[in-house]
Amino acid sequence: MSNDASKINNTSTTNKARPWIQTGRYEFETVCRSTLCPKEWLQVEKIYVCEYCLKTTIQGTSARRHHTKCTQTRPPGCLIYTQKDVSIFEVCGWKAKTYCEDLCLIATLFIESKIEIKNVHRFRFYVLTVCHNDNQYEFAGFFSKLQYQERLNVSCLLILPPYRNRGFGSLMVHISYALSRLANIHTGTPERPLSTQGLLCYRKYWKSKIFDYLLTKTNEEQIAINVEIIEISLLFIDISKATSIFTCDIIETLASLNMIRMLEKDKLIIYRSQELFDEYKQKSKETDIRHEIVNFDSRCLTAKSIPAPLPFEHKCKRIKFDDNETVMTFFNYYPSASIEGID
Repeated sequence: MSNDASKINNTSTTNKARPWIQTGRYEFETVCRSTLCPKEWLQVEKIYVCEYCLKTTIQGTSARRHHTKCTQTRPPGCLIYTQKDVSIFEVCGWKAKTYCEDLCLIATLFIESKIEIKNVHRFRFYVLTVCHNDNQYEFAGFFSKLQYQERLNVSCLLILPPYRNRGFGSLMVHISYALSRLANIHTGTPERPLSTQGLLCYRKYWKSKIFDYLLTKTNEEQIAINVEIIEISLLFIDISKATSIFTCDIIETLASLNMIRMLEKDKLIIYRSQELFDEYKQKSKETDIRHEIVNFDSRCLTAKSIPAPLPFEHKCKRIKFDDNETVMTFFNYYPSASIEGID
């Protein structure tokens, strides 16, 4: 009896430390315990989340009552991408503060760091939805990015567990790079440190883009044989220009695959492992025939390269800062600052 009681107590403690989430038709366990989320979330077994407006509650009756009254059917932003049953909306943190704060609160149960809850006005959120019914877009994930930091194309990335294994992570990474290109930023990189899920998504994306480039260049066993370090750095730059991937990310990816090797002093090669390339081509073929996988299609992206004005643009014009990023930082620390007499 004592052992059984101990098991029950351990299970209860685990449930309290890592509550489950019920949203729409899905129910799934969270990943981490965060001090940023409400304390009552960590004292219950289940959290109820509206799949449309993201309102949360810890009571089932309240959730059912809200579901009958909720009139929101989509994120409060602009539709920028539609493909199959997938839609992505751009939501500005300063325009939909409550929605974005709820979004970040949910993310604290899956990402241990890098979550900004009280400063959502500094970010844009790109919300992934899946349309199960006509004109009803259920929340499936998101990524965020800082305003006027186009080179840092992602701050946080999250795909909810029920929606994984459909290529949504890779899709979001593709879109983050596409948005950087629309802003005339030719190379992008995610903000560090990356979460475990974010790192996996980006490593997969970087590998695919780099391999696609290398496969078009040679069928030989090695690339850039016996070149000086300065010359191989130019090769990295060429790959970066072709893929829009930051040079450091290219080096990191190739090094993790043991594809950068030293032949002798100051002599480097990019080693073309036939085994790795064959494995990559085989996985690409398998992905292409899986109908549930959503591969990025640039024709489905409707975002434009016109930057949205700041919510306090009239103030910015009177403050003598050099760039928009500095202005955003200033108002982050002094959100209610008066500009009287600053001229």
